[in-house]
Amino acid sequence: MRRLLRASLGLCPRHSWAYAVVEIELWQAGAGARGGHQPFDVTVLYEDLLEHVADGLDRKGSLLHRHPDDVLLPAGPCRICQDMASPSLTGLRMGYANSNTEALTIEANGLAHTTAWCRETTQLWRVRVCPACDPDTPEGAGDPVLLCRFHLVSRRPLPEPLRHGVASRLREIRGRMRRLTESMTDYGAPVGDEENASWIEAVGFFAGWGPPLYLAATATETESEPDVQGAEPAE
Repeated sequence: MRRLLRASLGLCPRHSWAYAVVEIELWQAGAGARGGHQPFDVTVLYEDLLEHVADGLDRKGSLLHRHPDDVLLPAGPCRICQDMASPSLTGLRMGYANSNTEALTIEANGLAHTTAWCRETTQLWRVRVCPACDPDTPEGAGDPVLLCRFHLVSRRPLPEPLRHGVASRLREIRGRMRRLTESMTDYGAPVGDEENASWIEAVGFFAGWGPPLYLAATATETESEPDVQGAEPAE
């Protein structure tokens, strides 16, 4: 699985976020302080992806690796897109573990636990969003080290200082995410918001920042709505 994800640099944006959402929403029980509803598989796999890309960006140019930022270009398709494009299988189709797929879909689409993760850590990851993904960033502004993979690719070839800066940032995210992974096991210590925000930053780098920005925006809109409970009826 790691080999496949290195080739495609994760899944496509839609399936990257969907994978995280499904795991968080449907994992009912687990180890760690939360006891479930955690992106454990996501953090394990994205640790590897972060290291893979950081190592590639730090590599010195050579005849074999003329452009180190080629590591930002996928060499294969999204595995889920590829599987969905395959011919339909014949015979009886069952849901995961013979479960009610329709009911699980409704539960996952509620985004209750994913929304909680994003909103609890908004103040941390919001200032680390890719400036080109963020509609609130003036055009051309923002720190290029914060750019997501897609917007870094659009600037290739990358200057060496930028490559090393991005690699350093990815390793910093990976360090926090490793502690988050350990916290979701029987032996790991509890972690704080910095670690809890790490998986959002990791997926945001590889898949863009649309979903967490949307969830943060809807939270702001909800908080800004006036409380009309108990108000006098309009005449």
